[in-house]
Amino acid sequence: MSCSEEDISKMSTLLASLLQNDTAVIRSAEETLKPLLKDPRCVPALLEILKGTSSQSVSVRHVAAVLLRKRLPNHFKTFDPNTKTYIKSEILLVLQNEPERIVRLGAIGVASSIAKKEAEAAESAGGGVGWTELLTFISQAAGNPNPDASELAFLLLSEMTEIIGENCRDQFPSLAGLFQASLVPGVPSKVQHASVAALGSLLSVLVEEDDESVVAPFAALLPSVLSVALSPEAGSEEMITTVLDMLYDMCWSNSSSITGGIVLIVKFALHCLANPNLEMTVRDSAALVVATLAESKPKTLGSRCNIEEIVECLFNLIENSNDSAAGALFENNPAWREDMDNNSKDGRAEDDDADERDWDSPTATSMAQGTLDMLACELPKKYIYQPVMSRCVTRLSSTNPNQRKAGIACLGVIAEGCTESMREHLPEVVPHVLHAAGDSEAQVRECACFALGQLSEHCQPEILAYSNQILPIVFALLDDTTVQVQATSCYVLEMFCERLEPSGVRPLLDSLVRKLASMLESSTKRSVQEMAVAAMAATAVAAEEEFAPYVPGVAQLMSKLLELREATMYTLRGRALECMGHVAIAVGKENFRPYFQQTMQCACEGLTFDCTELHEFAYAVFANLSKVMGEEFAPVLGELVPHLIDVIKMDEGQFEQAEATGDEGKNAELQSLAFNGAPIHLQKSLPQSQAFNSLDDSDDEENADNYILHVRTALLDSKKGAITAIGEMASHTGSAFVPFLEEVMAVLQTAAKNWHPLIKAESAEALSSMVVPSVAAHHGGSINWTKGDISGANPMSPHTNAVVSAVLGELLKLM
Repeated sequence: MSCSEEDISKMSTLLASLLQNDTAVIRSAEETLKPLLKDPRCVPALLEILKGTSSQSVSVRHVAAVLLRKRLPNHFKTFDPNTKTYIKSEILLVLQNEPERIVRLGAIGVASSIAKKEAEAAESAGGGVGWTELLTFISQAAGNPNPDASELAFLLLSEMTEIIGENCRDQFPSLAGLFQASLVPGVPSKVQHASVAALGSLLSVLVEEDDESVVAPFAALLPSVLSVALSPEAGSEEMITTVLDMLYDMCWSNSSSITGGIVLIVKFALHCLANPNLEMTVRDSAALVVATLAESKPKTLGSRCNIEEIVECLFNLIENSNDSAAGALFENNPAWREDMDNNSKDGRAEDDDADERDWDSPTATSMAQGTLDMLACELPKKYIYQPVMSRCVTRLSSTNPNQRKAGIACLGVIAEGCTESMREHLPEVVPHVLHAAGDSEAQVRECACFALGQLSEHCQPEILAYSNQILPIVFALLDDTTVQVQATSCYVLEMFCERLEPSGVRPLLDSLVRKLASMLESSTKRSVQEMAVAAMAATAVAAEEEFAPYVPGVAQLMSKLLELREATMYTLRGRALECMGHVAIAVGKENFRPYFQQTMQCACEGLTFDCTELHEFAYAVFANLSKVMGEEFAPVLGELVPHLIDVIKMDEGQFEQAEATGDEGKNAELQSLAFNGAPIHLQKSLPQSQAFNSLDDSDDEENADNYILHVRTALLDSKKGAITAIGEMASHTGSAFVPFLEEVMAVLQTAAKNWHPLIKAESAEALSSMVVPSVAAHHGGSINWTKGDISGANPMSPHTNAVVSAVLGELLKLM
């Protein structure tokens, strides 16, 4: 295989053009290169450029390697055996002799792409590795005293993970020996890091392997890997992150040889989690390892590991952090974030330009609470409840407010996972929570509200027996001076009142409504206003018809919020709309009729705003008001039903071609690794992980079906709300819905085939409601029939019979 000097020169000039800062020059070069790269004769030219250490620049040679990796696999099958052998031998020489690391890394991608094709050919021919010379090269390079050569060997292994995992199992013992030799003191850190990365990649492929003989040689390396990660010489954050990624994959393995190392894994994860010198994202990865073990191996974790040590570490993280331990309730609420950021600004000097908190980044408290929650939910309660509760009680009696904060916060965290134990011990638990609610420190009171809310949500109905003790205390906390306590107090009221009977809320109803109304009028904090509105809605639901005297005043308050038009206030407007729907449910048609028209107008106006969340609130109100107003809702069907049908018809997801998966994704990572050590001018010239994507071979069959489904979750929620609304309208507006039945049935039948289970479930509910309008129109609202009597005539009209048959047909398909 040969090419002319002219071909090489032309190709080199085009590659150099790709590195220019001129977009027009780059595009021109790409357009010229595309047809050239489709021709197999481009391979010898690119290979000669890659080899040209004396005649080509480092940048151009690296680009040649990148394009070879992209194009060589598709052309390789067209070459004769001698040409294939020549290419492979030349690539091995490049790997052996290349002085520039960035070019060596590019050549690794070329070698791995060839190895994949050779392995596929060998498998088709009956099995084998394919390119045996490459494995020999790797073995020799791994033992080379030159650290560049050793690192290269493990980088190659990392790139060839799938090939090795599927085709080289008979060589696993010798491969394990290569890894072990690199994980001893004195080996350069870059070699050890490459070795651990390669081992992690291999274990990720073998994680579901059932054959112990396959996994055992590599699982035995765990002590050495952890020792290297903890060593001062090699234990960088990058190394620790790599090890934690490997441990995460190992968590899912059922191999007894891996499970046998669970104590070592937990100790290492706790060491990282508690290390304040590590970046928070690294510590978060350590927390994920512990949480994943709780999910994947709950009994093994509980019986073999020291749960007391794990729990103590989590408590220490919370009490040594200044972050709110109740903020997890609202951290996804933009209003809460905004109010907390404003509070931080108010507490800083005018010249303090500290950045606002990054709410999406982990904190010590969020890591600890998330991990503890997983432990409580997944572990057998005999392992987790007592270690947590004993620490809660001890810390609640501490003179240190941070310890009291941790004690009451952790009590709230385990309420969901340990709900049965909590219900059993409520007589001992509730007094601790109520005492914390009166603490002199705001952070403790805030967490006490959080704990009360969790108990109110997860310990039903037993917690209702304590309403006479809880409600007065929470009511007093509504007057607290801190935003956090006010908002969490509203949360408790919402959770508690949702399940109270009228008799339970009656003694405090008047003062409670007045207090919430006062908070709405006086507070400037959007998060407090939103939570107060939600608490007002829950109070109305609990009080039922006894709430009727307060409807005029509440409606007046809500009317102000329903006129909000600023984008930042849409959620508050939606909450007010939601409150009116709940008030309607509580007090009934006669009491709500004066406010029906205005509420409907505000809901319909919200549909004209570009805010899917506001649309969801509107659909929920339509559902509630149709339920309350019945046939009086019918006049708006002509306007609303077509709109709801259009929403249900909308496509909430679309398929897009994936950029890089599988080996392509690994090669992208390798490119990124290569650029870390590249000259500055080269780093600026090429994107790190998507270099020359426009020069990929778009005709490759292997990429033809590589698509990803992108889901617009906001639209998915809107569609679900629209289906609910249209089902309720059908159930409660009587014969007035009949003209819409045919079109609604058609759109629901389509929705029932949706890929998402929530849409399917909601469609099933709505489909059942389609029978009601036909019964109202053709049977006066009910059908007279005798249970078990199948001998008589069908009591259903032809229209009702057709609707029932269609509905049952769809429901049977969904079963």
